[in-house]
Amino acid sequence: MKKFLQQTFASFIGSLAGLFFFFAISGGGLLIFFLALLLSSNTPKIESQSALIFNLNTQISDAQSDSSLSSLVNSENIPTLTLRDITLAINKASKDDRIVALYLDGSRGNINTGFASLTEIRTALENFKASGKKIIAYNVFLGEKDYFLTSIADEIHLNPMGAMEMNGFASSQLFFASGLEKYGIGLQVTRVGKFKSAVEPFTRNNFSPESKIQTLELLDDLWDSYLQETVKNRPLKVGEVNNIADNKGILQAQEAKNLKLVDNLFYQDQVIDRLKEITNSKDQDSFRQITITDYLSANTSTPQTNKIAILYVEGSIVDGQGRISEVGSTRFVGEIRKIRQDKDIKGVVVRINSPGGSAVASELILRELQLTAQEKPVVISMGDVAASGGYWIATAGEKIFASNKTITGSIGVFGLLFNLENIANKNGINNDVVKTNKFADLNNSFKPKTEVELAIIQDSVDNIYELFLERVAQARNLPISKVADIAQGRVWSGKSALKVGLIDDIGGLDSSIEYLKEKLQLNNNYDIVSFPERRTWETELLERLNNAQIAGNLTNQETLAKIIWELNTELSLTEILQNPHQIYSILPYKLNIK
Repeated sequence: MKKFLQQTFASFIGSLAGLFFFFAISGGGLLIFFLALLLSSNTPKIESQSALIFNLNTQISDAQSDSSLSSLVNSENIPTLTLRDITLAINKASKDDRIVALYLDGSRGNINTGFASLTEIRTALENFKASGKKIIAYNVFLGEKDYFLTSIADEIHLNPMGAMEMNGFASSQLFFASGLEKYGIGLQVTRVGKFKSAVEPFTRNNFSPESKIQTLELLDDLWDSYLQETVKNRPLKVGEVNNIADNKGILQAQEAKNLKLVDNLFYQDQVIDRLKEITNSKDQDSFRQITITDYLSANTSTPQTNKIAILYVEGSIVDGQGRISEVGSTRFVGEIRKIRQDKDIKGVVVRINSPGGSAVASELILRELQLTAQEKPVVISMGDVAASGGYWIATAGEKIFASNKTITGSIGVFGLLFNLENIANKNGINNDVVKTNKFADLNNSFKPKTEVELAIIQDSVDNIYELFLERVAQARNLPISKVADIAQGRVWSGKSALKVGLIDDIGGLDSSIEYLKEKLQLNNNYDIVSFPERRTWETELLERLNNAQIAGNLTNQETLAKIIWELNTELSLTEILQNPHQIYSILPYKLNIK
Protein backbone atom coordinates (compact mmCIF):
# COMPACT_ATOMS: atom_id res chain seq x y z
CA MET A 1 0.00 0.00 0.00
CA LYS A 2 2.82 2.37 0.88
CA LYS A 3 4.55 1.70 -2.44
CA PHE A 4 1.28 2.27 -4.28
CA LEU A 5 0.76 5.63 -2.54
CA GLN A 6 4.33 6.63 -3.32
CA GLN A 7 3.92 5.80 -7.00
CA THR A 8 0.51 7.49 -7.17
CA PHE A 9 1.62 10.72 -5.58
CA ALA A 10 4.93 10.77 -7.41
CA SER A 11 2.85 10.71 -10.58
CA PHE A 12 0.56 13.38 -9.10
CA ILE A 13 3.46 15.69 -8.27
CA GLY A 14 5.01 15.06 -11.67
CA SER A 15 1.76 16.04 -13.32
CA LEU A 16 1.61 19.23 -11.25
CA ALA A 17 5.15 20.09 -12.23
CA GLY A 18 4.29 19.51 -15.87
CA LEU A 19 1.25 21.76 -15.59
CA PHE A 20 3.28 24.55 -14.00
CA PHE A 21 5.89 24.22 -16.74
CA PHE A 22 3.17 24.34 -19.39
CA PHE A 23 1.66 27.45 -17.85
CA ALA A 24 5.07 29.07 -17.62
CA ILE A 25 6.04 28.61 -21.30
CA SER A 26 2.65 29.17 -22.85
CA GLY A 27 0.86 31.71 -20.64
CA GLY A 28 0.24 34.04 -23.57
CA GLY A 29 -1.23 31.28 -25.71
CA LEU A 30 -3.46 30.12 -22.87
CA LEU A 31 -4.70 33.66 -22.29
CA ILE A 32 -5.67 33.99 -25.94
CA PHE A 33 -7.34 30.56 -25.81
CA PHE A 34 -9.42 31.37 -22.74
CA LEU A 35 -10.42 34.79 -24.10
CA ALA A 36 -11.57 33.16 -27.32
CA LEU A 37 -13.48 30.57 -25.32
CA LEU A 38 -15.23 33.23 -23.25
CA LEU A 39 -16.09 35.32 -26.29
CA SER A 40 -17.48 32.31 -28.12
CA SER A 41 -19.68 31.19 -25.23
CA ASN A 42 -23.34 32.11 -25.39
CA THR A 43 -25.93 32.59 -22.70
CA PRO A 44 -28.30 29.61 -22.86
CA LYS A 45 -31.54 30.32 -24.72
CA ILE A 46 -34.97 29.13 -23.67
CA GLU A 47 -36.97 27.95 -26.64
CA SER A 48 -40.74 28.13 -26.73
CA GLN A 49 -42.52 24.95 -25.62
CA SER A 50 -39.55 23.57 -23.70
CA ALA A 51 -39.37 21.11 -20.83
CA LEU A 52 -37.33 21.90 -17.72
CA ILE A 53 -35.10 18.94 -16.83
CA PHE A 54 -34.42 17.99 -13.20
CA ASN A 55 -31.84 15.23 -13.03
CA LEU A 56 -32.72 13.30 -9.86
CA ASN A 57 -29.12 12.10 -9.57
CA THR A 58 -28.04 15.67 -8.80
CA GLN A 59 -25.92 16.17 -5.68
CA ILE A 60 -27.92 18.65 -3.58
CA SER A 61 -26.46 20.86 -0.86
CA ASP A 62 -27.54 23.99 0.95
CA ALA A 63 -24.47 26.11 0.25
CA GLN A 64 -22.97 26.72 -3.18
CA SER A 65 -20.38 24.16 -4.28
CA ASP A 66 -17.32 24.82 -6.40
CA SER A 67 -16.11 23.13 -9.51
CA SER A 68 -13.06 21.82 -7.70
CA LEU A 69 -10.40 19.18 -8.03
CA SER A 70 -12.58 16.77 -6.09
CA SER A 71 -15.31 17.06 -8.71
CA LEU A 72 -12.86 16.85 -11.59
CA VAL A 73 -11.69 13.43 -10.43
CA ASN A 74 -15.29 12.26 -10.01
CA SER A 75 -15.63 9.70 -12.79
CA GLU A 76 -19.43 9.62 -12.48
CA ASN A 77 -19.68 13.37 -13.22
CA ILE A 78 -22.67 13.88 -10.93
CA PRO A 79 -24.09 17.41 -11.31
CA THR A 80 -24.23 19.64 -8.24
CA LEU A 81 -26.91 22.19 -7.39
CA THR A 82 -27.98 24.06 -4.29
CA LEU A 83 -31.44 23.44 -2.93
CA ARG A 84 -32.37 27.04 -3.66
CA ASP A 85 -31.18 26.73 -7.28
CA ILE A 86 -33.67 23.90 -7.72
CA THR A 87 -36.65 25.53 -6.02
CA LEU A 88 -35.95 28.91 -7.63
CA ALA A 89 -35.79 27.39 -11.13
CA ILE A 90 -38.98 25.36 -10.67
CA ASN A 91 -40.90 28.32 -9.25
CA LYS A 92 -39.72 30.61 -12.06
CA ALA A 93 -40.59 27.99 -14.66
CA SER A 94 -44.13 27.70 -13.30
CA LYS A 95 -44.72 31.31 -14.45
CA ASP A 96 -42.67 31.12 -17.65
CA ASP A 97 -44.80 30.72 -20.80
CA ARG A 98 -41.85 29.15 -22.62
CA ILE A 99 -41.82 26.16 -20.23
CA VAL A 100 -44.67 23.69 -20.80
CA ALA A 101 -43.51 20.71 -18.70
CA LEU A 102 -41.07 19.49 -16.10
CA TYR A 103 -39.22 16.20 -16.50
CA LEU A 104 -38.09 14.39 -13.33
CA ASP A 105 -35.31 12.35 -14.93
CA GLY A 106 -34.31 9.32 -12.84
CA SER A 107 -32.56 7.56 -15.71
CA ARG A 108 -29.09 8.38 -14.35
CA GLY A 109 -29.62 7.41 -10.72
CA ASN A 110 -31.58 8.16 -7.58
CA ILE A 111 -31.96 11.28 -5.51
CA ASN A 112 -30.03 11.39 -2.25
CA THR A 113 -30.78 14.19 0.17
CA GLY A 114 -32.73 14.63 3.39
CA PHE A 115 -36.51 14.56 3.60
CA ALA A 116 -36.71 18.19 4.74
CA SER A 117 -34.90 19.26 1.56
CA LEU A 118 -37.13 16.98 -0.48
CA THR A 119 -40.17 18.63 1.10
CA GLU A 120 -38.99 22.05 -0.12
CA ILE A 121 -38.52 20.67 -3.63
CA ARG A 122 -41.93 19.03 -3.48
CA THR A 123 -43.54 22.35 -2.50
CA ALA A 124 -41.99 23.93 -5.61
CA LEU A 125 -43.31 21.03 -7.70
CA GLU A 126 -46.79 21.58 -6.27
CA ASN A 127 -46.60 25.24 -7.37
CA PHE A 128 -45.51 24.13 -10.83
CA LYS A 129 -48.35 21.64 -11.13
CA ALA A 130 -50.89 24.19 -9.89
CA SER A 131 -49.93 26.40 -12.86
CA GLY A 132 -51.48 23.79 -15.16
CA LYS A 133 -48.23 22.45 -16.58
CA LYS A 134 -47.40 18.77 -16.69
CA ILE A 135 -44.83 16.92 -14.61
CA ILE A 136 -43.46 13.73 -16.18
CA ALA A 137 -41.38 11.28 -14.12
CA TYR A 138 -39.21 8.36 -15.18
CA ASN A 139 -37.10 5.98 -13.11
CA VAL A 140 -35.27 2.70 -13.55
CA PHE A 141 -35.39 1.97 -9.82
CA LEU A 142 -37.77 3.95 -7.62
CA GLY A 143 -36.49 4.51 -4.09
CA GLU A 144 -38.71 5.93 -1.36
CA LYS A 145 -37.03 9.32 -1.65
CA ASP A 146 -37.56 9.37 -5.41
CA TYR A 147 -41.20 8.43 -4.93
CA PHE A 148 -41.71 11.25 -2.45
CA LEU A 149 -41.12 13.63 -5.38
CA THR A 150 -42.40 11.60 -8.32
CA SER A 151 -45.73 10.78 -6.64
CA ILE A 152 -46.80 14.32 -7.45
CA ALA A 153 -46.23 13.80 -11.21
CA ASP A 154 -49.05 13.69 -13.73
CA GLU A 155 -47.43 10.61 -15.27
CA ILE A 156 -45.09 8.19 -13.48
CA HIS A 157 -43.15 5.91 -15.81
CA LEU A 158 -41.05 3.01 -14.54
CA ASN A 159 -38.69 0.94 -16.66
CA PRO A 160 -40.23 -2.51 -17.40
CA MET A 161 -37.12 -4.17 -15.95
CA GLY A 162 -37.06 -1.85 -12.97
CA ALA A 163 -38.25 -2.16 -9.39
CA MET A 164 -39.56 -0.06 -6.53
CA GLU A 165 -38.76 0.17 -2.83
CA MET A 166 -41.56 0.73 -0.34
CA ASN A 167 -40.60 -0.76 3.01
CA GLY A 168 -40.80 1.99 5.63
CA PHE A 169 -38.07 3.82 7.54
CA ALA A 170 -35.33 2.37 9.74
CA SER A 171 -32.26 3.74 11.49
CA SER A 172 -29.30 1.56 12.46
CA GLN A 173 -26.39 2.35 14.77
CA LEU A 174 -23.00 0.75 15.40
CA PHE A 175 -21.99 0.20 19.04
CA PHE A 176 -18.40 -0.15 20.19
CA ALA A 177 -18.55 -0.87 23.94
CA SER A 178 -17.42 -4.50 23.68
CA GLY A 179 -14.71 -3.57 21.22
CA LEU A 180 -13.32 -0.87 23.50
CA GLU A 181 -13.40 -3.29 26.43
CA LYS A 182 -11.67 -5.99 24.38
CA TYR A 183 -8.77 -3.71 23.56
CA GLY A 184 -8.51 -2.24 27.04
CA ILE A 185 -9.78 1.25 26.29
CA GLY A 186 -11.63 2.73 29.22
CA LEU A 187 -14.32 5.37 28.97
CA GLN A 188 -15.94 7.69 31.48
CA VAL A 189 -18.96 9.82 30.67
CA THR A 190 -20.39 13.09 31.93
CA ARG A 191 -23.74 14.16 30.50
CA VAL A 192 -27.08 15.83 31.14
CA GLY A 193 -30.34 14.65 29.57
CA LYS A 194 -31.67 11.09 29.68
CA PHE A 195 -32.20 11.18 25.91
CA LYS A 196 -28.71 12.54 25.19
CA SER A 197 -27.46 9.29 23.72
CA ALA A 198 -24.46 10.49 21.69
CA VAL A 199 -22.27 8.59 24.16
CA GLU A 200 -24.15 5.31 23.77
CA PRO A 201 -22.14 3.95 20.81
CA PHE A 202 -19.13 3.96 23.16
CA THR A 203 -20.84 2.79 26.36
CA ARG A 204 -23.43 0.24 25.18
CA ASN A 205 -23.94 -2.58 22.70
CA ASN A 206 -27.49 -1.57 21.79
CA PHE A 207 -29.95 1.33 22.02
CA SER A 208 -30.99 2.39 25.49
CA PRO A 209 -34.77 2.21 26.14
CA GLU A 210 -34.95 6.04 26.07
CA SER A 211 -33.03 6.27 22.82
CA LYS A 212 -35.13 3.55 21.21
CA ILE A 213 -38.34 5.36 22.23
CA GLN A 214 -37.31 8.71 20.79
CA THR A 215 -35.96 7.16 17.59
CA LEU A 216 -39.16 5.18 17.02
CA GLU A 217 -41.35 8.22 17.69
CA LEU A 218 -39.25 10.29 15.28
CA LEU A 219 -39.41 7.62 12.56
CA ASP A 220 -43.17 7.24 13.08
CA ASP A 221 -43.61 11.01 12.66
CA LEU A 222 -41.57 11.05 9.47
CA TRP A 223 -43.24 7.94 8.03
CA ASP A 224 -46.77 9.19 8.77
CA SER A 225 -45.95 12.48 7.07
CA TYR A 226 -44.40 10.62 4.14
CA LEU A 227 -47.53 8.51 3.65
CA GLN A 228 -49.88 11.48 3.80
CA GLU A 229 -47.86 13.32 1.14
CA THR A 230 -47.35 10.43 -1.28
CA VAL A 231 -51.01 9.38 -1.47
CA LYS A 232 -52.28 12.92 -2.18
CA ASN A 233 -51.95 12.58 -5.95
CA ARG A 234 -52.32 8.81 -6.32
CA PRO A 235 -55.38 6.53 -6.28
CA LEU A 236 -54.11 5.04 -3.01
CA LYS A 237 -54.87 5.09 0.69
CA VAL A 238 -52.39 5.27 3.55
CA GLY A 239 -53.42 1.80 4.75
CA GLU A 240 -52.70 0.32 1.31
CA VAL A 241 -49.17 1.72 1.21
CA ASN A 242 -48.53 0.51 4.78
CA ASN A 243 -49.73 -2.93 3.74
CA ILE A 244 -47.25 -2.92 0.85
CA ALA A 245 -44.43 -1.91 3.22
CA ASP A 246 -45.35 -4.69 5.66
CA ASN A 247 -45.85 -7.47 3.12
CA LYS A 248 -43.78 -6.66 0.06
CA GLY A 249 -41.00 -4.14 0.66
CA ILE A 250 -39.56 -4.41 -2.86
CA LEU A 251 -41.90 -4.45 -5.85
CA GLN A 252 -41.10 -5.53 -9.38
CA ALA A 253 -42.19 -3.10 -12.08
CA GLN A 254 -45.38 -4.92 -12.99
CA GLU A 255 -46.38 -5.23 -9.32
CA ALA A 256 -45.88 -1.49 -8.83
CA LYS A 257 -48.16 -0.81 -11.81
CA ASN A 258 -50.79 -3.31 -10.66
CA LEU A 259 -50.88 -1.65 -7.25
CA LYS A 260 -51.28 1.81 -8.90
CA LEU A 261 -48.03 3.18 -7.55
CA VAL A 262 -46.91 3.98 -11.11
CA ASP A 263 -48.84 4.66 -14.33
CA ASN A 264 -46.84 3.06 -17.13
CA LEU A 265 -43.97 0.65 -17.74
CA PHE A 266 -41.98 2.58 -20.33
CA TYR A 267 -38.43 2.47 -21.61
CA GLN A 268 -36.66 5.82 -21.74
CA ASP A 269 -37.14 6.22 -25.50
CA GLN A 270 -40.90 5.87 -24.96
CA VAL A 271 -40.80 8.58 -22.30
CA ILE A 272 -38.86 10.82 -24.72
CA ASP A 273 -41.57 10.21 -27.34
CA ARG A 274 -44.15 11.32 -24.78
CA LEU A 275 -42.16 14.49 -24.03
CA LYS A 276 -41.86 15.17 -27.76
CA GLU A 277 -45.65 15.16 -27.93
CA ILE A 278 -45.98 17.56 -24.98
CA THR A 279 -43.33 19.97 -26.34
CA ASN A 280 -44.51 19.58 -29.95
CA SER A 281 -40.94 18.74 -30.97
CA LYS A 282 -40.16 17.58 -34.52
CA ASP A 283 -36.66 16.31 -33.71
CA GLN A 284 -36.50 12.56 -34.31
CA ASP A 285 -34.38 11.72 -31.26
CA SER A 286 -35.08 14.40 -28.66
CA PHE A 287 -37.38 17.20 -27.47
CA ARG A 288 -36.98 20.89 -26.62
CA GLN A 289 -35.43 21.01 -23.19
CA ILE A 290 -33.29 23.03 -20.81
CA THR A 291 -31.50 22.00 -17.61
CA ILE A 292 -31.95 23.81 -14.32
CA THR A 293 -28.40 25.21 -14.50
CA ASP A 294 -28.90 26.60 -18.02
CA TYR A 295 -32.37 27.88 -17.15
CA LEU A 296 -31.02 29.94 -14.24
CA SER A 297 -28.16 31.23 -16.41
CA ALA A 298 -30.68 32.40 -19.00
CA ASN A 299 -32.72 34.23 -16.35
CA THR A 300 -30.28 36.85 -15.12
CA SER A 301 -31.69 39.89 -13.34
CA THR A 302 -30.57 43.47 -12.80
CA PRO A 303 -28.47 43.86 -9.60
CA GLN A 304 -30.30 45.49 -6.68
CA THR A 305 -28.97 47.68 -3.87
CA ASN A 306 -30.97 46.01 -1.12
CA LYS A 307 -29.77 42.55 -0.15
CA ILE A 308 -30.87 39.64 1.99
CA ALA A 309 -28.00 37.50 3.24
CA ILE A 310 -28.25 33.74 3.61
CA LEU A 311 -25.72 32.36 6.07
CA TYR A 312 -25.34 28.63 5.45
CA VAL A 313 -24.47 26.83 8.70
CA GLU A 314 -23.89 23.42 7.15
CA GLY A 315 -21.86 20.67 8.81
CA SER A 316 -20.57 19.82 12.26
CA ILE A 317 -19.69 22.75 14.52
CA VAL A 318 -16.03 22.86 15.55
CA ASP A 319 -13.61 25.25 17.22
CA GLY A 320 -11.23 27.29 15.08
CA GLN A 321 -11.31 27.64 11.30
CA GLY A 322 -12.67 24.17 10.54
CA ARG A 323 -12.43 22.34 7.25
CA ILE A 324 -14.48 22.85 4.09
CA SER A 325 -17.34 20.68 5.33
CA GLU A 326 -17.29 22.06 8.90
CA VAL A 327 -18.70 25.10 10.68
CA GLY A 328 -15.55 26.57 12.21
CA SER A 329 -16.38 29.14 14.90
CA THR A 330 -13.49 31.49 14.03
CA ARG A 331 -14.39 31.53 10.34
CA PHE A 332 -18.13 31.98 10.91
CA VAL A 333 -17.68 34.74 13.48
CA GLY A 334 -15.74 36.65 10.82
CA GLU A 335 -18.41 36.02 8.19
CA ILE A 336 -21.21 37.21 10.49
CA ARG A 337 -19.29 40.41 11.21
CA LYS A 338 -19.04 41.03 7.46
CA ILE A 339 -22.82 40.66 7.21
CA ARG A 340 -23.39 43.02 10.13
CA GLN A 341 -21.07 45.70 8.70
CA ASP A 342 -22.53 45.61 5.19
CA LYS A 343 -25.13 48.41 5.07
CA ASP A 344 -26.69 47.03 1.88
CA ILE A 345 -27.69 43.84 3.70
CA LYS A 346 -31.08 44.55 5.25
CA GLY A 347 -31.83 41.17 6.80
CA VAL A 348 -30.33 37.73 7.41
CA VAL A 349 -31.61 34.19 6.97
CA VAL A 350 -29.52 31.66 8.89
CA ARG A 351 -29.94 28.33 7.13
CA ILE A 352 -28.97 25.59 9.58
CA ASN A 353 -28.19 22.07 8.46
CA SER A 354 -26.07 20.84 11.33
CA PRO A 355 -26.16 18.10 14.00
CA GLY A 356 -24.19 20.35 16.37
CA GLY A 357 -20.72 19.81 17.82
CA SER A 358 -18.66 22.00 20.12
CA ALA A 359 -20.77 23.82 22.72
CA VAL A 360 -18.23 26.65 22.99
CA ALA A 361 -18.07 27.12 19.20
CA SER A 362 -21.88 27.20 19.07
CA GLU A 363 -21.98 29.92 21.73
CA LEU A 364 -19.39 32.06 19.90
CA ILE A 365 -21.44 31.92 16.70
CA LEU A 366 -24.67 32.61 18.61
CA ARG A 367 -23.13 35.71 20.21
CA GLU A 368 -22.26 37.23 16.84
CA LEU A 369 -25.75 36.51 15.53
CA GLN A 370 -27.29 38.14 18.60
CA LEU A 371 -25.22 41.28 17.99
CA THR A 372 -26.30 41.25 14.35
CA ALA A 373 -29.96 40.85 15.36
CA GLN A 374 -29.68 44.18 17.22
CA GLU A 375 -29.02 45.92 13.88
CA LYS A 376 -30.99 43.91 11.31
CA PRO A 377 -33.60 41.12 11.50
CA VAL A 378 -32.31 37.55 11.77
CA VAL A 379 -34.56 34.65 10.76
CA ILE A 380 -33.79 30.93 11.07
CA SER A 381 -34.46 28.34 8.38
CA MET A 382 -33.85 24.74 9.45
CA GLY A 383 -32.91 22.18 6.83
CA ASP A 384 -32.72 18.42 7.23
CA VAL A 385 -31.24 18.67 10.72
CA ALA A 386 -30.79 21.49 13.22
CA ALA A 387 -30.03 19.77 16.51
CA SER A 388 -27.96 20.33 19.64
CA GLY A 389 -25.39 22.99 18.78
CA GLY A 390 -27.37 23.65 15.61
CA TYR A 391 -30.43 24.47 17.69
CA TRP A 392 -28.28 26.48 20.12
CA ILE A 393 -27.43 28.79 17.20
CA ALA A 394 -31.09 28.88 16.12
CA THR A 395 -32.06 30.69 19.31
CA ALA A 396 -30.68 33.90 17.74
CA GLY A 397 -33.62 34.15 15.35
CA GLU A 398 -36.75 36.25 15.84
CA LYS A 399 -38.63 33.54 13.94
CA ILE A 400 -37.75 29.89 13.28
CA PHE A 401 -38.99 27.99 10.22
CA ALA A 402 -38.58 24.23 9.77
CA SER A 403 -39.95 21.46 7.62
CA ASN A 404 -42.27 19.01 9.34
CA LYS A 405 -39.50 16.50 8.57
CA THR A 406 -36.62 18.53 10.06
CA ILE A 407 -34.75 16.69 12.83
CA THR A 408 -34.30 19.20 15.64
CA GLY A 409 -34.02 19.69 19.39
CA SER A 410 -31.53 17.40 21.14
CA ILE A 411 -31.04 20.03 23.83
CA GLY A 412 -28.41 18.34 25.95
CA VAL A 413 -24.69 18.28 26.73
CA PHE A 414 -22.13 15.54 27.28
CA GLY A 415 -18.43 14.85 27.78
CA LEU A 416 -16.43 11.76 26.78
CA LEU A 417 -13.23 10.86 28.62
CA PHE A 418 -11.20 8.04 27.11
CA ASN A 419 -8.71 6.10 29.21
CA LEU A 420 -5.87 4.42 27.27
CA GLU A 421 -4.01 3.08 30.31
CA ASN A 422 -4.78 -0.63 29.81
CA ILE A 423 -4.15 -0.77 26.07
CA ALA A 424 -0.90 1.13 26.55
CA ASN A 425 0.30 -1.18 29.35
CA LYS A 426 -0.53 -4.28 27.30
CA ASN A 427 1.75 -2.98 24.58
CA GLY A 428 4.65 -2.03 26.84
CA ILE A 429 3.82 1.65 27.04
CA ASN A 430 3.75 3.34 30.43
CA ASN A 431 2.77 6.83 31.44
CA ASP A 432 4.21 8.80 34.34
CA VAL A 433 3.40 12.33 35.45
CA VAL A 434 5.20 15.04 37.37
CA LYS A 435 2.93 17.92 38.35
CA THR A 436 2.86 21.09 40.40
CA ASN A 437 -0.80 20.94 41.41
CA LYS A 438 -3.42 18.32 42.15
CA PHE A 439 -5.40 18.75 38.92
CA ALA A 440 -2.56 19.66 36.57
CA ASP A 441 -2.99 16.37 34.67
CA LEU A 442 -6.77 16.56 34.44
CA ASN A 443 -6.63 15.97 30.67
CA ASN A 444 -4.31 12.97 30.90
CA SER A 445 -5.82 10.16 28.77
CA PHE A 446 -3.60 7.45 30.29
CA LYS A 447 -5.36 7.19 33.63
CA PRO A 448 -8.99 6.99 34.79
CA LYS A 449 -10.51 10.09 36.31
CA THR A 450 -11.03 10.13 40.05
CA GLU A 451 -14.46 10.89 41.52
CA VAL A 452 -13.30 14.40 42.34
CA GLU A 453 -12.05 14.95 38.77
CA LEU A 454 -15.28 13.59 37.31
CA ALA A 455 -17.23 15.94 39.56
CA ILE A 456 -15.26 18.90 38.18
CA ILE A 457 -16.05 17.93 34.59
CA GLN A 458 -19.68 17.10 35.40
CA ASP A 459 -20.01 20.55 36.94
CA SER A 460 -18.89 22.10 33.62
CA VAL A 461 -21.38 19.95 31.72
CA ASP A 462 -24.18 20.93 34.13
CA ASN A 463 -23.35 24.63 33.79
CA ILE A 464 -23.39 24.50 29.99
CA TYR A 465 -26.67 22.59 30.02
CA GLU A 466 -28.24 25.20 32.32
CA LEU A 467 -26.99 27.91 29.96
CA PHE A 468 -28.53 26.01 27.03
CA LEU A 469 -31.88 25.88 28.82
CA GLU A 470 -31.68 29.61 29.54
CA ARG A 471 -30.88 30.40 25.91
CA VAL A 472 -33.90 28.40 24.73
CA ALA A 473 -36.26 29.73 27.43
CA GLN A 474 -35.40 33.33 26.64
CA ALA A 475 -35.54 32.91 22.85
CA ARG A 476 -38.76 30.89 22.83
CA ASN A 477 -40.45 32.82 25.65
CA LEU A 478 -40.95 29.63 27.65
CA PRO A 479 -40.49 28.94 31.37
CA ILE A 480 -37.31 27.05 32.25
CA SER A 481 -39.38 24.19 33.64
CA LYS A 482 -41.13 23.75 30.29
CA VAL A 483 -37.83 23.79 28.40
CA ALA A 484 -36.39 21.25 30.85
CA ASP A 485 -39.30 18.91 30.02
CA ILE A 486 -38.75 19.06 26.25
CA ALA A 487 -34.96 19.10 26.49
CA GLN A 488 -33.13 16.14 28.06
CA GLY A 489 -31.29 15.64 24.75
CA ARG A 490 -34.51 14.54 23.06
CA VAL A 491 -34.82 14.68 19.28
CA TRP A 492 -38.03 16.00 17.68
CA SER A 493 -39.41 16.11 14.17
CA GLY A 494 -40.33 19.57 12.89
CA LYS A 495 -44.01 18.69 13.23
CA SER A 496 -43.57 17.81 16.91
CA ALA A 497 -41.17 20.71 17.51
CA LEU A 498 -43.95 23.10 16.46
CA LYS A 499 -46.31 21.55 19.01
CA VAL A 500 -43.85 21.88 21.90
CA GLY A 501 -42.81 25.44 20.96
CA LEU A 502 -39.29 24.92 19.63
CA ILE A 503 -40.13 26.44 16.22
CA ASP A 504 -42.62 29.05 14.98
CA ASP A 505 -43.79 27.86 11.60
CA ILE A 506 -43.60 25.05 9.06
CA GLY A 507 -41.83 26.24 5.94
CA GLY A 508 -38.62 26.05 3.94
CA LEU A 509 -35.91 28.49 2.93
CA ASP A 510 -38.28 30.29 0.55
CA SER A 511 -40.74 30.87 3.40
CA SER A 512 -37.97 32.48 5.47
CA ILE A 513 -36.97 34.78 2.62
CA GLU A 514 -40.62 35.70 1.98
CA TYR A 515 -41.07 36.57 5.67
CA LEU A 516 -38.04 38.88 5.61
CA LYS A 517 -39.07 40.44 2.31
CA GLU A 518 -42.47 41.39 3.74
CA LYS A 519 -41.06 42.54 7.07
CA LEU A 520 -38.55 44.81 5.31
CA GLN A 521 -41.10 45.87 2.65
CA LEU A 522 -38.64 45.11 -0.15
CA ASN A 523 -41.23 43.85 -2.67
CA ASN A 524 -39.04 42.20 -5.32
CA ASN A 525 -36.33 44.86 -5.20
CA TYR A 526 -33.60 42.84 -3.54
CA ASP A 527 -30.82 40.37 -4.26
CA ILE A 528 -29.76 37.28 -2.34
CA VAL A 529 -26.13 37.09 -1.22
CA SER A 530 -24.64 33.92 0.25
CA PHE A 531 -22.21 33.46 3.13
CA PRO A 532 -19.70 32.12 4.11
CA GLU A 533 -17.22 32.87 1.39
CA ARG A 534 -16.66 29.70 -0.59
CA ARG A 535 -13.50 27.73 0.10
CA THR A 536 -12.39 25.48 -2.71
CA TRP A 537 -10.86 22.05 -2.28
CA GLU A 538 -7.67 23.30 -3.94
CA THR A 539 -7.34 26.31 -1.62
CA GLU A 540 -7.85 24.10 1.41
CA LEU A 541 -5.21 21.68 0.14
CA LEU A 542 -2.63 24.43 -0.40
CA GLU A 543 -3.32 25.86 3.08
CA ARG A 544 -2.89 22.46 4.66
CA LEU A 545 0.29 21.85 2.68
CA ASN A 546 1.65 25.18 3.86
CA ASN A 547 0.69 24.47 7.47
CA ALA A 548 2.37 21.07 7.24
CA GLN A 549 5.52 22.88 6.03
CA ILE A 550 5.94 20.59 3.07
CA ALA A 551 5.18 23.14 0.36
CA GLY A 552 8.87 23.31 -0.44
CA ASN A 553 9.46 19.58 0.01
CA LEU A 554 6.91 17.70 -2.03
CA THR A 555 8.83 14.45 -1.61
CA ASN A 556 6.98 13.97 1.68
CA GLN A 557 4.38 11.92 -0.15
CA GLU A 558 2.92 10.18 2.89
CA THR A 559 2.04 13.51 4.52
CA LEU A 560 0.49 14.69 1.27
CA ALA A 561 -1.54 11.47 1.03
CA LYS A 562 -2.79 11.93 4.59
CA ILE A 563 -3.89 15.51 3.92
CA ILE A 564 -5.73 14.64 0.72
CA TRP A 565 -7.38 11.66 2.40
CA GLU A 566 -8.61 13.88 5.25
CA LEU A 567 -9.96 16.45 2.82
CA ASN A 568 -12.09 13.79 1.19
CA THR A 569 -13.20 12.01 4.37
CA GLU A 570 -16.54 12.77 6.00
CA LEU A 571 -16.22 14.22 9.47
CA SER A 572 -16.68 11.51 12.07
CA LEU A 573 -17.64 11.79 15.72
CA THR A 574 -14.11 10.92 16.82
CA GLU A 575 -12.79 13.98 14.96
CA ILE A 576 -15.40 16.23 16.58
CA LEU A 577 -14.22 14.94 19.94
CA GLN A 578 -10.83 16.58 19.38
CA ASN A 579 -12.51 19.69 20.79
CA PRO A 580 -10.12 20.96 23.50
CA HIS A 581 -12.99 21.84 25.86
CA GLN A 582 -14.21 18.21 25.90
CA ILE A 583 -17.84 19.29 26.19
CA TYR A 584 -20.18 18.80 23.25
CA SER A 585 -23.73 19.38 22.13
CA ILE A 586 -24.36 17.14 19.14
CA LEU A 587 -27.12 14.95 17.78
CA PRO A 588 -27.40 11.71 19.80
CA TYR A 589 -26.24 9.60 16.86
CA LYS A 590 -25.64 9.82 13.16
CA LEU A 591 -29.26 9.39 12.12
CA ASN A 592 -29.22 7.61 8.78
CA ILE A 593 -32.83 6.97 7.79
CA LYS A 594 -33.39 4.30 5.16
